[in-house]
Amino acid sequence: MNDIQTILKEYEEIRDKNRQELEKRKKELYEKLPRLKEIEDEMIKLGLDITKAILMNEENRDILLKELHKKQTDLKIEKTEILTANNYPKDYLEIKYNCELCKDTGYIGSEKCSCFMQKLIAYRYKQFKLSHRIAKENFDSFNINFYSNEPTEKGISPRKNMEHILMECIKYAKDFDHHNKNLLFIGRPGLGKTFLCNSIAKDLLDLGKSVIYQSAPELIDLVRKHKFSFDNEDLEDEALRDIYECDLLIIDDLGTELSTQFSGLVIYNILNKRLLLNKKMIISTNLDIDEIIENYSERISSRLFGNFYIYEFFGEDIRLKLRNVI
Repeated sequence: MNDIQTILKEYEEIRDKNRQELEKRKKELYEKLPRLKEIEDEMIKLGLDITKAILMNEENRDILLKELHKKQTDLKIEKTEILTANNYPKDYLEIKYNCELCKDTGYIGSEKCSCFMQKLIAYRYKQFKLSHRIAKENFDSFNINFYSNEPTEKGISPRKNMEHILMECIKYAKDFDHHNKNLLFIGRPGLGKTFLCNSIAKDLLDLGKSVIYQSAPELIDLVRKHKFSFDNEDLEDEALRDIYECDLLIIDDLGTELSTQFSGLVIYNILNKRLLLNKKMIISTNLDIDEIIENYSERISSRLFGNFYIYEFFGEDIRLKLRNVI
């Protein structure tokens, strides 16, 4: 069973569970408040009568339909009054959905629901190795006090620089649906680039967005696996489509992948395809601008510098400070 079949089976189990819970609630209330069962039976009969009336060609059809709809409305009102009078929510006898958008089917029309996309990403890419990290690394736990107030040769202090970057990242996530920005984080290790990537990912996941988070080496290996493994031949298009079409692709540690013609082609294809589709990206790298130009082809570097907002991280290694605090 492939990932998609596994997820569809999971949705089926969710729907079965929710139906069983509804039947349990009905049984409980119908024994306690038998009038509710009478109302349900009357509603079923009314539904049949309305269907028959719609198919009628008689002159009084509209009058009959009006009367039937009024009875239907009266029964709904009575049902709500009984429930609220007995301290039950008015929707207590309605099925509950884990996802109101797709009604636990995984699809809205012919398009995958955002909840389906996140399930698919979690299954296929083992994405939520990220889950334990975003529990700790998020905007609420970001500590600006680890950055020095001492001015640098760049004209501002690391703290002032990080205050600006932090606010830009918060706005990036908050206004995600209203911009088309890509971010490029540049700076030495231990300055908070990955932390802020995780923070943005958490906020977007909480909003139901589809986020793929991969280091550059993992991304290259993932594409290589699906390109050259006969076992995954049927899933190749689906797997690569997710990389191209997810709401946000985060590529961490660009520059740590083995530099080959294949890896360069993969990076270029992903950048180019997502830019053409107006899909957002965040890329972090330990390389500086000169090193990016030196290590990547002109068609890659031109896309990075021409289509990404560049944020430079500088200061002391925060991870070393954290170790000293601990």
